[in-house]
Amino acid sequence: MKSLEAPDDSPLRIAVVGKGGVGKTTISGALARVLAGRGLRILALDADPDANLASTLPLDEDRLPVPLAQRQDLIRSVADSENVPEGLFLLNPDTGYLLPEGTVTWGCGNKLVVLGWGKAGGEGCYCSEHAVLRRLLSQASRQTADVTLIDSEAGLEHMSRGTIAGVDLVLVAVEPGRRSADTAASVRKLAADLGIRHVHPVVSGYRNGGELRAVEEWLSGWPPVAAFPFDERVRQADLLGVPPSLSGSFLSAAEQLADFAQAIKQSQSMEAAA
Repeated sequence: MKSLEAPDDSPLRIAVVGKGGVGKTTISGALARVLAGRGLRILALDADPDANLASTLPLDEDRLPVPLAQRQDLIRSVADSENVPEGLFLLNPDTGYLLPEGTVTWGCGNKLVVLGWGKAGGEGCYCSEHAVLRRLLSQASRQTADVTLIDSEAGLEHMSRGTIAGVDLVLVAVEPGRRSADTAASVRKLAADLGIRHVHPVVSGYRNGGELRAVEEWLSGWPPVAAFPFDERVRQADLLGVPPSLSGSFLSAAEQLADFAQAIKQSQSMEAAA
């Protein structure tokens, strides 16, 4: 599929979600790189507390991003915590200037923002952090990218809190395992509750046709839009903390997923023009 036309006012917002350890970050990095290779501007948001999306992307500098979670001065400023009663927070803080503060570039100018939310035991909920992410997603999409891609935290919290309610496409990573398929079914229901139209599974790490068929049976009439095979080279790259090579069947799956995302984007643009 060819690159899209010039960016419009409705950038595509994609969230990759799923059970912990199913390959969300690997899928997110591969999709981001293929879309960027087609000439699209990509804003990658690493919203997983165990932040490692940077290791899947070719950074422009030998410098890792500073997670915004380590900049509590910025978070407090954005949430304007000094002007609201203790224990409360603003639902719509101004996050426009957070991007340059927490950004590195990859793939010749694409942006990566690492949230890195994480708290020690007893330090309270993530209310203000989720509010900042919602606002950041909304503002950044309009300002900086053709595609905003969120590598979500493991599990269902971003869905149950409605943090990513504004996304256009949810990709649910599913590995060959029944619990992973059960989590995917929960994501599908929560996405429907949030009014997200496009929610689709992506198979991750299957080793043979039998495993792939088993996942498809568990999904029961909810067909995957792409299937990433297990690739030892990807695992080795992960161990080394470097971007995996995109080749063979793994690249084919990433290309297929990018085609699907671009089709959603084109449909979105046609609806906006109608």
